[in-house]
Amino acid sequence: MEQLAPLRHPVKIANIPWRNNNLSQVYKEPPLSEQAETVIGVYLLLIGWLSLFGNSLVILVLYRQRASLLPTDFLTLNLAISDASISMFGYSRGILDIFNLFGDDGFWITWIWTCQVDGFFTLLFGLASINTLTVISVTRYIKGCQPNKAYCISLSTICISLMFIWVGAFFWSVAPLLGWGSYTDCGYGTCEVDWSKANYSTIYKSYIMSILISCFLIPVMVMVFSYIAIIHTVVSSNAMSADGYLSARQRKVERDVTRVSIVICTAFIMAWSPYAVVSTWSACGYHVPNMTFIFTRLFAKSASFYNPLIYFGMSSKFRKEVFVLLPCYAGSAHKEVVRLKNFQELDELKLKDHPEAKTLPVISVTSLPLQSREGKYSEEEMLQPEGPVAQDSDSGVNSPSHTPPTVSQESLYYIPNVPLTPLPSMHSEMPEYENERL
Repeated sequence: MEQLAPLRHPVKIANIPWRNNNLSQVYKEPPLSEQAETVIGVYLLLIGWLSLFGNSLVILVLYRQRASLLPTDFLTLNLAISDASISMFGYSRGILDIFNLFGDDGFWITWIWTCQVDGFFTLLFGLASINTLTVISVTRYIKGCQPNKAYCISLSTICISLMFIWVGAFFWSVAPLLGWGSYTDCGYGTCEVDWSKANYSTIYKSYIMSILISCFLIPVMVMVFSYIAIIHTVVSSNAMSADGYLSARQRKVERDVTRVSIVICTAFIMAWSPYAVVSTWSACGYHVPNMTFIFTRLFAKSASFYNPLIYFGMSSKFRKEVFVLLPCYAGSAHKEVVRLKNFQELDELKLKDHPEAKTLPVISVTSLPLQSREGKYSEEEMLQPEGPVAQDSDSGVNSPSHTPPTVSQESLYYIPNVPLTPLPSMHSEMPEYENERL
């Protein structure tokens, strides 16, 4: 009996969609050349390092501002953490497999960093990133279109949102490990959900359809609806709120933050849509060329390094915070902080012309506008001091009680019946001074 010669190329049996599973077609899948595999390995290595570096930079910037973080800043922090985790867990196995860094003939990726482990962590952090972008779009919608409900965006609601983000991501990631769905090795060290099994298994099909609808279609619809509504509100009213509650400065801040969020979500949709379409096509039983699957898969993986580049390109505040981290810029930034915090506390200051004056500490500032002195002294009095120079024992400085301070002394006085403009505070509740960190 004549023996059949072994096939030179691996074959893939693809079922004809919506027909009897016994009918099938055989497609030859020629393997990639060694040079192509090297290119894929270099691509994964480059994207992985860029993503890890950029998102670590975002985490560091937010950590430096931890004392003044707003509730929505924790969503940005969560997005950076999930993207940085994708760079560590989503690219490592492919790099180890292609370059065989440990020279262990695949022992590391076969027995330790298995396909199930890689698929679980990659899907977990990927879904966490998608869910975070969805929540960010909802918060932008509330602030842009429903400003009267902005009080709902508090630290407690953000914490609850973060809990649902990770619980939902964990549920869909652990389901294949428990038998509802499965992970498969797609080659080159990458593992993902086995989309093709949906064609011949009702259980697998239910999981594939559920995860596509819940984790891709619904988030995309929420993002598109939110940002279209925001754009329509801005165009129709030329403001972020119809009742004019927000100031011009705050409206500009909200528009800038919304613009950054729109670009981030658009980049996400562009990165993941080709992969979602190809996966759905494969789940329906149609044949997908191997190269098409590889390109869409690698393109989707690149979504984790987009966000830091968008922050750096569109947020001037983020650029300033990054420059502060540079050694050549850190010295001047440190001097500026010391100059702004140069406070001199004295015992007390008694204003004899105003017996009802309240006693407050004197605060030395770097520069004081002229209008802050006009409450007690006119322009002529500022140029011509009154009375002899005497030493004020209460204040501890050589200055007459009736003579205004010189420009070099730079002291701030509180005078009754003279309204003072409150200075902005980092923790101020006033919406005018509210700002996003990135």
